[in-house]
Amino acid sequence: MAHACSKTFLSLLNSLLIIFGVIILAFFVIFIGLLGLIGSVKRSKCALSIYIILVGFITIILLTILILFCIKQQWLINNVINNYEQFISNPKLLEDEKNVKVARDFLVKLECCGFKETNKPKEIFNEIEFCNHMSQSKPLCDEKMKDNLHQNLVAIITIHAILTGLGALACIMAIHLTCATNNKTRHTTFQSRYR
Repeated sequence: MAHACSKTFLSLLNSLLIIFGVIILAFFVIFIGLLGLIGSVKRSKCALSIYIILVGFITIILLTILILFCIKQQWLINNVINNYEQFISNPKLLEDEKNVKVARDFLVKLECCGFKETNKPKEIFNEIEFCNHMSQSKPLCDEKMKDNLHQNLVAIITIHAILTGLGALACIMAIHLTCATNNKTRHTTFQSRYR
């Protein structure tokens, strides 16, 4: 009972941390957007300079992650599949009926029957209807997961590339606006001296 209670508590704590992380990230993005907006409307060189630094830093991080996704795509897919296979084969998972049901439901959606060997572990695959019929042979889960993960990673890489491009564009526009503001200030100062 205490073990199940601590599992529930840790799961709840993990969910709350994710929610608060997303909220903090949203406030940070709103802050950066407002900083850029204030800098452009008020033509504040200081606000625009801080905006350029923050957006430039975020763009560099996004570009680094994008490059890592492109270079390490196969490594990432293989690690996810190996970790899920170890998770499915874990004896502690197989003892808990709720976890077995969740794993079974996931594998039914994938429409696959086993990792490396058909219908292994039996605790999960015995109750999947299409895995018990020899006439309905389904592919192994690692092959199916590779295809799904590859499709999802391509979508993630594309979205990431768009965000990186937008970040770079925002940074370039802010630099241009800062330079224009700086030149306008210099030009009016220069004209006022010689009038």
